[in-house]
Amino acid sequence: MAKKEPRIARLNNRFTEEKTLENIREKKRRKRLKRRMQFILVAGMLLVLLIGANLVRSYFKLQELEEQRVVARQELETLELHQEDLDFYISLLEDEEYVAKLARSEYYLTRDNEIVFSFPDDRSPDHVEATEDGPDLGDEDLGQNEDEDEAKSEQE
Repeated sequence: MAKKEPRIARLNNRFTEEKTLENIREKKRRKRLKRRMQFILVAGMLLVLLIGANLVRSYFKLQELEEQRVVARQELETLELHQEDLDFYISLLEDEEYVAKLARSEYYLTRDNEIVFSFPDDRSPDHVEATEDGPDLGDEDLGQNEDEDEAKSEQE
């Protein structure tokens, strides 16, 4: 089929040519404006995305540092308590009577004309009772827990 001829005749004068050129320029201007707006929109979205990612990363880093601070504070408290215990023992060691008693109980030192009898219950010195670990019973504890050790080995 043949192409239909338009029924409206075009006037080819200066006015129509100027209007046609003006319409073409306006379309190009709108196209450039649209591209510029798209570029600004994409750049703005990238900027928001980068700032948002940085904020999220900073938030997680802050949470991690907060956890580290809590752990460090707990460790500081335990170390301060340990320091108080050590200061207490230092003050005890400055007392001559305590040092003499400790030397007699720990190293079996005696005064003049004194005889020392060592009993199994007397092996733990006074200063060990106040520690966190408790007295070191050594071999004395083996006889008492022999039945428990046998029961554990039978269960295995």
